[in-house]
Order: sequence, then structure tokens, then C-alpha cells
Amino acid sequence: MDYCRHELSNCADCAPPVRPRRAVPGAEWDGWPPSAIIVHESGKAHLPGCTHIVPADVEPPVYGWVLDPVPGAWRRLSDSSPLRATGGNTKRAAVSRCQTCDATQ
Repeated sequence: MDYCRHELSNCADCAPPVRPRRAVPGAEWDGWPPSAIIVHESGKAHLPGCTHIVPADVEPPVYGWVLDPVPGAWRRLSDSSPLRATGGNTKRAAVSRCQTCDATQ
């Protein structure tokens, strides 16, 4: 298993950058980069593979996403450091992390 500098497997903050997609992501998590952050209308951030959301439902206007977040974005999420979506519904901003997703980090 490969580990990042945080000694975590599949760390959302350290995954290699990817090219942004031109279309709405498909219905399977396989099409999502492991570093992507998905932003729900509630302001909660999720990672690809989260059991709380269905991949086929991740579409605007309910969801936005960041396919290539800057390093550390996942850990900095808070009211004082929101993450604005760059794809999907770009009016969405995450201010908290899904506890299930966070437990995998």
C-alpha cells in the first residue's frame, strides 16, 4: 500500500493533480479522481466512494465539486475556511467534512 507524507493511504490532500473534466461526472465512482471533494448543498464535503451519497445523484444544482483541490484543502474545511466548488454548482461551498469520509483519511 502506498502512503503519503501524512502516512495515510489515499489521502485527499496528497493525491496527484488531475485534469478537470469537461462534462458532469458519470454514474460510477471510478470516474472520480481520489483527491476530488464533493460539496453538498448543506455545506458538507464528501469524498468519492462515500456511502452517504449515490454517484448518479452528484449533479447540479444539489452538488458542486472540486476535482483538483489544493493540498490541505480537506483538513482546512471550516466556517472560516470554506471550499468553493469549481465544478457542478459553483455556488456551493463546503464548511464541514463528512465524518465517515474523514475517518478514511
